[in-house]
Amino acid sequence: MALSFKEILRYYFFWIINITLNLLRFKKRDKNLWIFGAWGGNKFNDNTKYLFKYVHENEPKIQAVWITSKNTIKDEIIKMGYTCYLYNEKEGRKARLNAGYIFYTNGISDVGKINLCHGAKIVALWHGMPLKRLWFATNYFKHKKLRTILRYYTLKIYYDKQRDYTIATSETTKTFLQECFEVNPDSILITGQPRNDILFDSKISTLIKSKLNHLENEKFILYMPTWRDMDLKGDSFLDNVLKELYEDSQFLESLANKKIKLYVKPHPNLKLQAKSQANVVIIDESIDIDSQELLVVADAFITDYSSAFIDYALLKRPIYFFTPDIEEYEKGSLGTFLSFNEFAQHWESTISGFIELILNGDEGMGCSNTQLINSIYNDPTLKEGQYSRNVVEALRK
Repeated sequence: MALSFKEILRYYFFWIINITLNLLRFKKRDKNLWIFGAWGGNKFNDNTKYLFKYVHENEPKIQAVWITSKNTIKDEIIKMGYTCYLYNEKEGRKARLNAGYIFYTNGISDVGKINLCHGAKIVALWHGMPLKRLWFATNYFKHKKLRTILRYYTLKIYYDKQRDYTIATSETTKTFLQECFEVNPDSILITGQPRNDILFDSKISTLIKSKLNHLENEKFILYMPTWRDMDLKGDSFLDNVLKELYEDSQFLESLANKKIKLYVKPHPNLKLQAKSQANVVIIDESIDIDSQELLVVADAFITDYSSAFIDYALLKRPIYFFTPDIEEYEKGSLGTFLSFNEFAQHWESTISGFIELILNGDEGMGCSNTQLINSIYNDPTLKEGQYSRNVVEALRK
């Protein structure tokens, strides 16, 4: 989606400021002060959330500070007993200027658009492993047009995805991340993702089922489609899918008869119009349950190109794919690292096939997908539930 002239001016305004600040850095930093942020400062979730909590609870010598742009998030975190500042308040700026380590999910702007962190060690925990090509690995940068070349060198001078360290889940994802961000392979640490520690917390399942009023005799199927660019009708895709499901009275009746609850988790960037109906429950931002907690509870998982399937595969439960726009997606401006048949043995492309997966998904078929995914994306030598610990130990070496 093209940027407006105002957005371009805003981008280059911050670009020039951050280059200038980078040239002026001289302050010695505190290696025991670690700051964390997520999703542009607008959320408290994902890999940084789980590493932040781990450090606070297990590393007494390290001061862990969360940086946000929202007062509501600040209040929430302080109530939990943690330290949190707004990025633009005095204590927040001081933490950013002094921190020895910065951890982000989306970019350095997770802790403020003006980068006060030059000189700190920057650790990109990211928000999932790449199935889709990102940044320098995308199809966009393969076209050597003048605009593309200028964009490339602008980013190389400064962009907020810069990092000293990157985490990965396997040798394969390490290779993908190296291509996406053009970093030294030695700076990529195979640790697993901190957000997946919760998958092995036995207490979570009962808690989440209680929050959702989910009965023990009901099957919990989670559908989590990824974000689509506007050229793939990103804002209407999920609404269209749900419209077709809701118009099928036989499907809705079968859900009830088979005691199946379909939980739908939209991508955070998506503004969904559809509402929950009967045994189809939409988990939007108003429901205080994050994606990882839903994965813990799900008996089966359906997605398309969301990297959440890499996380869910760790549980060794059935994974199914519904990919009605697979050809468009693979040929889009991003592209994918692997063709679908390289990491999945079975998938459906029609709404009738999707309904069949929900109502009568073959567990053996789903588990064969899971086994193949794990063989590519998840290093079997990484101990389950120890991913945050792995990150901390890797940074100490």
